Parts: sequence; structure tokens; C-alpha cells
Amino acid sequence: MIDSASSAVARCCWALLSAALTVQTACAGNSAGPVIADSSIRGVFEGITPCSPRTRPLPQIPASTDCEQMIWKIVLREDSATGSPTTYSLNTAYGLSQQNSTGLAGGGTAIAMQGKWDIAKGTKEDSGAVVYRLFTDETLPAVSFLRLTDGLLHVLTADRTLMVGNGAWSYTLNRTDNQPSHSRRPSGSPPEPPPRPPIPPAPAGSTVLGVFDGRLPCHPIVLEITRTAPYPGCMKVKSRLTLYQGATTGEPTSYLYMGVSTFREGAWTIVRGTTFDPGATVYQLHLHASDQTMSFLRVDENHLFLMD
Repeated sequence: MIDSASSAVARCCWALLSAALTVQTACAGNSAGPVIADSSIRGVFEGITPCSPRTRPLPQIPASTDCEQMIWKIVLREDSATGSPTTYSLNTAYGLSQQNSTGLAGGGTAIAMQGKWDIAKGTKEDSGAVVYRLFTDETLPAVSFLRLTDGLLHVLTADRTLMVGNGAWSYTLNRTDNQPSHSRRPSGSPPEPPPRPPIPPAPAGSTVLGVFDGRLPCHPIVLEITRTAPYPGCMKVKSRLTLYQGATTGEPTSYLYMGVSTFREGAWTIVRGTTFDPGATVYQLHLHASDQTMSFLRVDENHLFLMD
């Protein structure tokens, strides 16, 4: 995902600003949660998110504790006959990030939650959005997530706005129970990047609509648009997308997409509708010398999700 400084769009792949990576390492605990008769798993969602003094994703995290990063695993269950929400388990660990890894220093501090969950409507940006709410037995507010697709959840604030991540991590969780297992990536170090050419100035007559930072998985289209050579062990590619609009018209004009040592320019347009939301707003970047486009779902002014 890309946060502001996840064509066939049935599956939204990654959020652009801070790509929420799926982790295979279990979070605090291995419990599948409270199980009731005739229930089945609706989905298992995992990910790594930021954590800061201003944004505590869970109300159980003390304001005075050090928290830079969180590792999540949520198991949602439903009634096997009706599909209605029943129970959930949430296992997470938070703390200071461990250098040169996706883990937490000392394993972090674990939080385990179990209880009931339901489905509600509406975020601050979209009154029709689908929201999953997780309740506890304590007198604490529910933990809420925007359901982007069957495979993506995004953590919401208390007033139901999307939490904004950083250039490394977003607040998006990926569904993992329906994904094929992958063998361990071969180890490898990124090659030394060449010097980046001088960045061109903003186009005349244009203003900046937004600047979005993120780290995206090493998917072929990401490598192509950032002009990054693949290498063994490649996991993420740093990206920065600047969108320009007409100073007087507000219409899309051009974009500047920067990789680690490269950049690409071109035109972009706005289209409407995806297979799961006919009213959705999609930003399409047009690649030079081809008819290919790169599409991003606009969720709010701070979040773009790369689409397939």
C-alpha cells in the first residue's frame, strides 16, 4: 500500500505507500480462538504495522511504552450454515523493531484477545464501507478494520479513519489462509544502485495532488515501473509516486514515479469502478511506449493500493 506523505481488479494486491507484508512467523500465541459448534474459519489475516505514540493500533498498549512496530495474526470465525460472524482470536506482539529483520527486539510484548466480532457499515470517508469490529470482555472500544476486499483489512482509528503508515509499513493486513505455501526465498543482497539521474522539475501549470511513499513486493510490474533489476532474495522495492494536476482545472496531468535510483514520467487518468465496487476511484498510470497501465485503488486521500 502507498500512504500519503493492495484491468482485472477483483484482487487488490498491495497498498502502495507502506506495503503490508504477509508474515509466516506466528504472532504471540498459536490459539485459533474460541470455537463454537458449527463454526468455520472466515479468514486468517496477518501483517506487520507501525506503532507510534500518536497511533496506538490497540487500546491495550500503554501510552508510556515504547512501540515502533506490531506483528498481527487474526482468525475470524463464522457460522457454517449462515455465514454470520461468531468469534475471533487476535494475537499480536509490539515493541521496538529488531535491526535488519522484520522481528521485534526481545520478541516484543504479547497481547492475546478473544471474543465476538460483527460487521458494521461506514467509515469517515465512505458511509457504505464494510467494517469488521472485534469486541473484548473489557470495557474497551472495539478494534475496527475496513474490509477492502476478501483478502485485505486495514486498521481504523477510533473515529473510523484509515490509520496512515510510513515509508516502510502500512496498517494493512493480508489474508493468508487461502494463499499457496511458498518455499523460502533464496538469500541475496541488493546490487549497488547506480546514481539517480537529476529529478525533473514540476510540470508548468501543474500543482501536486499528492506524494505517496511505500515499499512494494518485488512483483514483475513493480520491477518494470521502477526499472529495478531482479535479484535473489528481493522482497521489497522503495517507491515514491508524485501525482500532478492542472493548477486551474484540477484534472490529472502527469506523474513522477521514483525507484531507488530511477524515475519514470507519464500521464495518468482517473477511472471509476472495480469488480467489487462499481463506484470506486482508480488512478491509472500510463507507461511510455506501451498500452500497459498501472492501477491504484484510491481508498482515501492518504492511501493507494496497487491492483492487478
